[in-house]
Amino acid sequence: MRTRTLALSAIIAVCGGCTQTDRPDDPSMGDTSASDPGIVEVVARDLTLDAPDTVPPGWTTFRFTNTSPMIHFAVVERMPEGRGLVAQQEEVAPVFQNGFDLLAAGEMDAAMAEFGTLPAWFGEIVFLGGPGLTSPGVTSQASVYLEPGTYLLECYVKTDGLFHSYNPEPGMYGMVHEFTVTGEPSGASEPEPTLRLTISSEGGIEMAGPVLAGDHTVAVDFTDQTVHENFVEHDVHLVRLDEDADLEALERWMDWTLPGGLESPAPAVFLGGLNEMPAGSTGYFTVSLEPGTYAWIAEVPGASDKDMLVPFSVPDA
Repeated sequence: MRTRTLALSAIIAVCGGCTQTDRPDDPSMGDTSASDPGIVEVVARDLTLDAPDTVPPGWTTFRFTNTSPMIHFAVVERMPEGRGLVAQQEEVAPVFQNGFDLLAAGEMDAAMAEFGTLPAWFGEIVFLGGPGLTSPGVTSQASVYLEPGTYLLECYVKTDGLFHSYNPEPGMYGMVHEFTVTGEPSGASEPEPTLRLTISSEGGIEMAGPVLAGDHTVAVDFTDQTVHENFVEHDVHLVRLDEDADLEALERWMDWTLPGGLESPAPAVFLGGLNEMPAGSTGYFTVSLEPGTYAWIAEVPGASDKDMLVPFSVPDA
């Protein structure tokens, strides 16, 4: 059984109570275009995700533009047969929000009992990467291989203690978008990396060689996968650090179980990354790096102790 995270929940009606069918029309948000094979445009608008409803199978690059004033990401979830947006929002998201509320109130036993009411099919969801944490005004890209099926894109960052993918308004849905992978393959090629990271429960995040300024395609090899203390599996996000960066505060923020954890606004600028994937998988993300100080970090408790908080510098050319 895969136990995702409290992550798989929720958000707030601040978005004006938008449902997936209420979202504004946008000609760029129809089916993916054959003229740009493998590219899927995803736009975060306040507390909604605008994206195509159908996507061809094969290598797929999610180009994620955050026009919102809040930090967001878009994890890709392959759903079990017969399950989709409605099931996730009605049977899963409320459980996670209720459980988190109990945790915040210090009622650990009651929270664990609430999580125990998750439907059996929840353990069949496969998490397949997608764009990592992306700050307001930033565009990030992540590439993964998709088989035919039903998928969700989800953001579960919190605002005022409510997960973005949970909407407390009756009949309204949170920051979750369903799409179907179907039809002829896109024909897109697997990306060619310029940098390579390996992440594992034993070795943490490992990077080979120095990182130079410029445009990069980063391959992330998931050597293994495990569920950490906060019920999440490991992933990789890229953060830009300023001179006054507080690494301890950043590490605490990445743990949703702590006060203010994974709560917008973030304590630093995030440039994307790659959400969790199964053991043995490889995904990719792209980034343009200027000279400065950065860090790779995973959404796990005690990231530095697990070698999953790795600062690095990009030198002047």
